[in-house]
Amino acid sequence: MTSVARGTAALRGAVVLIAGTVAALIWANLPGDSYESFWHLPLGLDLAGSRFELDLRHWVNDAVMAVFFAHVTLEVRRELELGELRDWRRASVPVIAALAGLVIPALIYVRVTWGTDAVAGWGIVVSTDTAFVLGMLALIGRGMPPQLRIFLVTLAVADDVGALGVIAFAYTDRFSPLPLLIAVGGLAMIAVMRYLGVWRGVLYLVPSIVVWVGFFVSGVHATLAGVAIAVLLPIFPTRVDALRSAQDHVRAFQMSPTAGYARTAGDSLARAVSINERAHRALAPYITWLVLPVFALANAGVTVTRESLVDAFTSRLTWGIIAGLVVGKIVAISVSTWVVTRVRPDALGPAVRMSHIVGVSMLAGMGFTISLFVTELAFDDAVDVSRGQIGVIAATVLAATLGAVAFAVMSARERRRSPHRDRLVRALDPSRDPVLGDPASAVVTVVEYGNYATPYSPAAGEMCREMEGRFGSEVVYTFRHLPLEQPLGRSAAIANEAAALQGRFWEMRDELLREAPIDHERQIRRAAAGAGLNLRRFERDWGDAAGAERVDEDLVDAEAMQLHRAPTYFIDNARYDGSIDADSVNTAVAAARDAALRRDERERDTDA
Repeated sequence: MTSVARGTAALRGAVVLIAGTVAALIWANLPGDSYESFWHLPLGLDLAGSRFELDLRHWVNDAVMAVFFAHVTLEVRRELELGELRDWRRASVPVIAALAGLVIPALIYVRVTWGTDAVAGWGIVVSTDTAFVLGMLALIGRGMPPQLRIFLVTLAVADDVGALGVIAFAYTDRFSPLPLLIAVGGLAMIAVMRYLGVWRGVLYLVPSIVVWVGFFVSGVHATLAGVAIAVLLPIFPTRVDALRSAQDHVRAFQMSPTAGYARTAGDSLARAVSINERAHRALAPYITWLVLPVFALANAGVTVTRESLVDAFTSRLTWGIIAGLVVGKIVAISVSTWVVTRVRPDALGPAVRMSHIVGVSMLAGMGFTISLFVTELAFDDAVDVSRGQIGVIAATVLAATLGAVAFAVMSARERRRSPHRDRLVRALDPSRDPVLGDPASAVVTVVEYGNYATPYSPAAGEMCREMEGRFGSEVVYTFRHLPLEQPLGRSAAIANEAAALQGRFWEMRDELLREAPIDHERQIRRAAAGAGLNLRRFERDWGDAAGAERVDEDLVDAEAMQLHRAPTYFIDNARYDGSIDADSVNTAVAAARDAALRRDERERDTDA
């Protein structure tokens, strides 16, 4: 899923979460006690004479939310294994910020409430609501670098894992270590299945249920099971041989569309994509439209009256929560990240700046989900629970407001710095750019800024091949370099330019795409051999960085347009911000072609 698609999903998630919150508030303030009565309805089943029963609210908080945390952990795991966080030095920054975000807010809360019984609620302020902050970033952070979302996802997940640990050890009334052996057994089953290469996702369901039961019965918060399971599920980049096998089976189905060939093609396609990616995509709609609104509906029902508001805002408990979440998160995340960047100036990467981190730290004060849950665990007195709930909601609203203002200011500044970021600053030039197609007859130009060091590179190559076959001479295409900060991205780009000196730019590009993502120089040398280059001359030109000037020019242009992801496409000089897959990109190209043809037809009619 691309950053644009993830942002859209996060925005939808925030909208339905808000809708669920509003519905819960309205329902809880209706006459009678229908809200509490409904969520305390018991629901269970009998197994071999044993009764396993929870009320509806606990099913939501302990079981349904385990799926949510698994979903978010799957995304972080992909970024750690294949994406922007492969470099641990980069991943360590949000993790350090999350740890600081656990400790400092708790200390502020304890300081405010010291000497009262409310001090026991310090765990309320340690958590950041993942769904809310990602949705808010998607809403107010448009135009921000995609790496900022990755930073925030990692921060939020590390924060949530820490918060769940706090719940497990500070707010667990009962703990039985023996049932944890059940969870360990389930995790061992998942590990063995992963080792054996089991690729059918449904087969992982039974051991996952075993893991959840083990966590729940032990007394450890059961949502941690979702994190543990997601960490173990298989993840790998799509291999070229698996992709070719899938293509062969799909072609066989096209020639003979039978049920047997359909099943073979489907199995082949599933094998080519890791369970991590398939599970993340399959769970996404359920998270957005079911898990998040149901959680909000079950937990945000606070009875609000004039008396309860006056009582809350004259209570140290409520102000301790607001200070801990809002002030504590800003200080913890901003200061800890600033300290790390003083020690390692490149820790955030070239796209993310401290001003971005300050904005994120403001959003991190939205502690809605787990904060409401801890409030129920920390206090037995209904008055303290009400004070805590009002404090959590007030802190969430305040943090969202501060974050919205901060990102509005940053967005305005970005527009002033890069007023033409959505337009191509250097038009396609056949005398400079290698091209596929005939610039004289083409009606649409496509410019790609890409690299060979990301897992998305092979998909970009597939998109280009499909474009050639679909549009022929109607489209002219070129490739420009955007190696970003990947260690071998620039080296591979210079190697491509060295091949261009032998007139084999596209052959080398195809071979580099087959090797992508490039992790070792031997992959580059293997690509050079596959491209049919004179290897002695190639090694000399590559070593001399021949062609580096064009790579640097491409990077300067990319910086002027604030490009922070590869690949990025420009279709007829306009930046394309849709999904990065062959169908989506080529649909946009087709729309641009049709518009150009209609425009040419109108001009001919006018001339006539």
